Amino acid sequence: MLEDWKLIGQVMLELVNDYFPVKELKINMSEFITFKMNGHFPFGQLVILHYQMFGGQSKDIFNTAAAVELMILSLDIFDDLQDQDNFSVPWQRMDHALVLNIAIGLLMVSSKALEQTSFDQDRKVMANDSLNTCVLKAINGQHSDLMGNIESEEDYIQMVRGKSGSLMASACLLGTILTSDKHHEIVSKYGEHIGIIAQIRNDIKDTCRWDEKDDLINKRKTLLTLYLFKNSRPQYQFVKDYFSGKLNKEELIQSKEEIQELIQKSGVFEYTRVIMKVNQQKAIELIDKIGIENKWKEKLLQFI
Repeated sequence: MLEDWKLIGQVMLELVNDYFPVKELKINMSEFITFKMNGHFPFGQLVILHYQMFGGQSKDIFNTAAAVELMILSLDIFDDLQDQDNFSVPWQRMDHALVLNIAIGLLMVSSKALEQTSFDQDRKVMANDSLNTCVLKAINGQHSDLMGNIESEEDYIQMVRGKSGSLMASACLLGTILTSDKHHEIVSKYGEHIGIIAQIRNDIKDTCRWDEKDDLINKRKTLLTLYLFKNSRPQYQFVKDYFSGKLNKEELIQSKEEIQELIQKSGVFEYTRVIMKVNQQKAIELIDKIGIENKWKEKLLQFI
């Protein structure tokens, strides 16, 4: 029996085959989906987990999970085209006009996939409305990120709650809506915390990597770079100088080893792990409120 994430990928490929007769379009979309399979489709897995956790049994949940992952893939593509800081993905090696067309196509087939499931029509309408609402929140969060309107920890958490948090919440909520009328608000809240946790984890990974994804090099405002920026000790002045343009990228990289040591000693990683721990605890407290069996709780805690 195939693992859930492999079944999700299989359904995604089948949907592309059904809806896109143009050979080149189908080939490119399939390549993008296959590449995305390396991440094991966590959003889709959360859809399935919540559906089964609340008693759902229909195999159509895999189509719903595929719909969510197609939507996430399209947003990832848009995000990478906007940020221009991730050149390891296949869509960065193609003409961007073609890539935009592919991303729009993936977004549209996502909606079609959900429509064509056999779930109760009222539940499908609720699920689709929830998905669209979360995408709108994510777009607002992405715009704040692109505009650089992040000046504090509170600003950053608010942006991430709207961006990663809302998307993770939508995955949890979709699986719940399609089988249960209970716990929607609680599920949505802990879904947001799961999204925030995942983003902080990514931020930690994307600091001090010294490549095109490095948040410091790209002057991206994250919990870590904000912490370093606000450090008043003179040895950390380089962060303010780099963000203001007084220090250029080449000069920053020349001091790589010294800067790595300063970052390690700054307390930034301890600080961000505390913020992550706070969100983990809040998520666990909310999960405990819904009173699920331990086997489901253990699976859910793997995402926290």
